[in-house]
Amino acid sequence: MSVKIRRLAIQFFIKQIATHPFSPLIHTNDESNLQLVEKDAESLRVTFHSLNCIPDHVITLPVLPHSNPNLCEIFLKDFRFLSKEIPVSIIATSFTECIQSFFPNHFIIATDGSKSHCYTSIAGLSNIQQLSYRIHPLNSVFTAEVLAICQALDELAVPEKDILILSDSYSALSSLKNITFHSPKVIQRLASKIHVKKSMNQNISLLWVPGHSGIFWNEKADSLAKQVTDSTSFLEWIASEAIISNLKKNSQSK
Repeated sequence: MSVKIRRLAIQFFIKQIATHPFSPLIHTNDESNLQLVEKDAESLRVTFHSLNCIPDHVITLPVLPHSNPNLCEIFLKDFRFLSKEIPVSIIATSFTECIQSFFPNHFIIATDGSKSHCYTSIAGLSNIQQLSYRIHPLNSVFTAEVLAICQALDELAVPEKDILILSDSYSALSSLKNITFHSPKVIQRLASKIHVKKSMNQNISLLWVPGHSGIFWNEKADSLAKQVTDSTSFLEWIASEAIISNLKKNSQSK
C-alpha cells in the first residue's frame, strides 16, 4: 500500500472516530467497535502514539447534535462599542455602559484561547472563580477558543442566572451562529452544551469583544491563557481536523 493511500485510509478512520456515535463502522448496538485489518490498525496505533494521545481523546459529535443557528443569542456587531468608528480609547467605557444597559442581571464569564511555540491553552473567569488548562499542541487557536467556552460552561456557570459569555474570537462565535451539521465537531459540542442549559430554562448569550482594547474581562482571560506552565492541568481533547491537517502536512514535507 502506498504511503498516500495509507494516509488517506488513516484520515478516513479518524473521521469515523470523530463522527461516533453516527459512524456505521464504529457503532454496533451500544458499543464502540471499530474493526480494522491488522495493517490499518497498526498504522492507526502508530499515528496516535506519535501524537501522544488515544482515540478516546478525539472530539466527537455529541449524542444529540444541534444545527439550529437560533439556539442562543450571539452578538457580533450589535452594540456601539463594537463599531469600527469608535476610538479604541473609549471602547472599555462603552462596553461597560452596554453591559449595564442590556445585560444587568446576567452572570458574566470571559474566555480565551492561546497558542504559542510553548503551549496551546484555554482560560476562563467569572467574578467567583477562574480556570486555565493546557490542551494538545496540535489544536488550532479556533479549537482552543471554542474549548474555552465549553469548559467555562461546565465549570464556571451558575444555575440560577442567565449567562453572558465574552469571547474575542469572532470566528468561533460566527461559526456557532452559522452552525450546520457539517460544522467542526467542537462547535457541535458547544451547541449541545448550550442546548442542555436552555432545556433547564437557562439562557446563554455570547458577545464578541475586540481583543486588546482595554476591556478588563478580556484582558484578564488573555493573561490567564498565556500564563500556563508545565504544571498547569492538561485537557486531553484533540480535534480530528487537527490530526488530519498534521497528517497532510507531514506527507507534504516528505
